[in-house]
Amino acid sequence: MASTLLTFGKPGRDLKRKIAITGFICRVVFFLIFNPVFLIRARFFPNAWKRRKMKAVRLMRWFFPFDVNGYEAKPTNHGQVFVINHPTLNDPICAIIYAICQNSDSETIVPVNLPWFESICVYREKLRKIGVNIVPILTPETAKRLGDNSEISKVQTGLMKNYITEFMQTLSHGGLAVVAQQATRRRYLFKDPDQAETGEDILSTISLILVAIKKAGLLQQTLFVPVGVAPHSTDAKPKLNPFKKYTLNIGEPILAEDLTNIKNAAKRPADLHMLQKLAELLPPVYHYESRGVPQ
Repeated sequence: MASTLLTFGKPGRDLKRKIAITGFICRVVFFLIFNPVFLIRARFFPNAWKRRKMKAVRLMRWFFPFDVNGYEAKPTNHGQVFVINHPTLNDPICAIIYAICQNSDSETIVPVNLPWFESICVYREKLRKIGVNIVPILTPETAKRLGDNSEISKVQTGLMKNYITEFMQTLSHGGLAVVAQQATRRRYLFKDPDQAETGEDILSTISLILVAIKKAGLLQQTLFVPVGVAPHSTDAKPKLNPFKKYTLNIGEPILAEDLTNIKNAAKRPADLHMLQKLAELLPPVYHYESRGVPQ
């Protein structure tokens, strides 16, 4: 596929260079999963793709190990949105592995920031065959790094529209989604204790998804599951950290309809509520960038 990033000149080239090592690691893992021997066998035995899914999960968990604490998942026919914090690149990978292990027959949709997506998109169709749909988005932080070109906003809007469409299709069939409320990597959930109370300047990730869910008539068929991801170390680098054991702290699922009725001080109550739930699941060291003084 042609690179969208490269159409934005030097900022795009810089972003591709920055993600290069991470992309290489991911492609190595995918090559092991979809190795030539397997691909030859899959031509003659199409059912091999279904078996490959769980083998892929086991291999990925070897590269990205984690422990699980908290709520014990129960079988459900609902679509599920796993909402994570995002201090490093391991977080969505670990959450995807966990989600698939709980619901191996369901399709999983995963938003992938455009630089990362472009580095692994060669494997997109193979991933689709095992029930994992990676969809490109352009996070607010990445859009800023590309500059103030009006085309950037158009690309961002177009990618988001496509993502939401595919997201709703997945949920309508009882599928799974992994979403980082903060969209981009941030070690802390809140800037300070005041933001944890008011929700000022938090992103509207969950609120936008809820609007689409309501429009699709899926409020009573969708669960939001908070997943607090604690890295292997409190000073873990935000990059990909293979072979480092993380901890997933699972919260109790919240029905989408109930989430729409949440009331608090924030302009976006659902987003603040999910961040507060993540705070309950994570050690205090991940709560505030600055201690500040609550107003």
